Amino acid sequence: MDFRRLKYYRHNSLILVTSGDRQILSAIAQVLAAEKYNFITETSGEKAWEIILQKKPAIVIADWTIPDVSGLALCHRSKSNLEHPELMAIYFVLIVEDANSQQRQIGLDTGVDEFLNDPIDSSELKARLRTGLRLTALTQSLTWTNQRLLAHNDLLDALSLSDSLTKVLSEQAFADAMPKMMMQLKGFGTYKSYRFLSVLIVDIDLFKSIVDSYGEKIGNEAINAISGRLSHSCMANSLIYRHGLDEFVCVTPHGDAASGTQLSQNLLTSIRSHPIAVSSGLLFPLTISIGGVVTALENQNQQIPELSFDELVSLAEQYLLQAQKSGGDRDYIEIFE
Repeated sequence: MDFRRLKYYRHNSLILVTSGDRQILSAIAQVLAAEKYNFITETSGEKAWEIILQKKPAIVIADWTIPDVSGLALCHRSKSNLEHPELMAIYFVLIVEDANSQQRQIGLDTGVDEFLNDPIDSSELKARLRTGLRLTALTQSLTWTNQRLLAHNDLLDALSLSDSLTKVLSEQAFADAMPKMMMQLKGFGTYKSYRFLSVLIVDIDLFKSIVDSYGEKIGNEAINAISGRLSHSCMANSLIYRHGLDEFVCVTPHGDAASGTQLSQNLLTSIRSHPIAVSSGLLFPLTISIGGVVTALENQNQQIPELSFDELVSLAEQYLLQAQKSGGDRDYIEIFE
């Protein structure tokens, strides 16, 4: 291990020494002070346990013969504590009688990491501390590495939810969310006073002709520009997903049904209001078509069957086709109350 890192751990790691024998405490404290370790001494086993819980020392040096709670019991509490699993990493040194093999065997079975003979030998103590410090530092280093790996994996998971081109939620994220979408949105509505849900599918009109005429790069720039306008024009609580090559899905909870239809009109206006610019200097006066449904999150009309999210998406796709067949640059929205 790097010497500078070990030196850092030496001065910043807490050592707890607990024994009912004040001579033992004094002998160990003299060595720790001379070596400039950060340490606490305690004569009570119960108070030592409170220190372990509160301060989580890196090393505990505990006497087998503490009157109220023995060092062996403290080790067992630490190594088998499911409520505080971080205590299992404490390097536990048990002070035993010299040449008492039975104490050592019981200690090993309990989870003791190292033993220190009584009477205390300063050279032996220093060796135990160096070993404990190295292993503690290594354990913490591995823990930090694992945490960084977990954070990295979380980042990769988050990136997989985002479409690489448009930065809106990906098509895969939409597929993953579909089975549980209605349940989540209904729960969301109970404390946000949302009573309706709009599902809008947006398609870029005549997009294939742009790709055929100007190539995939220009087509991607146009898609990216449109996704930016849609994101800007949607509501703050909208979920926008990529849906195929040139389609997007906008899922939004609302307080009333009219807000869902108004959102669709806002999206149409955001695209038709001015041409889409791309890096080559070209301007495309693009438009979009929208098919959508606005439905009550809680079905109050028992005569109308409650629709699943898959069914809402399927209806929105049908209504999108009607908007496109009517010439595009328009929406076709059905409201289910």
